Amino acid sequence: MQQRLSKEFIVLCSACHDDYANGVIGPSLIGKNEKEVREMIDKYSKDPNANVLMTSLVERMTPEEIDFIAADLARFTKAIQEEKNPTVSLPKSEEKK
Repeated sequence: MQQRLSKEFIVLCSACHDDYANGVIGPSLIGKNEKEVREMIDKYSKDPNANVLMTSLVERMTPEEIDFIAADLARFTKAIQEEKNPTVSLPKSEEKK
């Protein structure tokens, strides 16, 4: 696997979600788009019964950090999907034939 998540993800999230977002203690985040990740994070800022470790982390994060992590996970998921299912493209000289 060539793709990696950002240093920010590793520092903030990997203890529970692994360096590749597979999930260790926390759930796998693979396959989630940016909106889904953002909604998951938002839940922890609003739900008083949510996981206390995640709630504490989210409370310390800025909106910009949350947006960055959500975008980073979406980018990573897309890259993994493309790596698993590469699109075969014809060379430019073959496209017009």
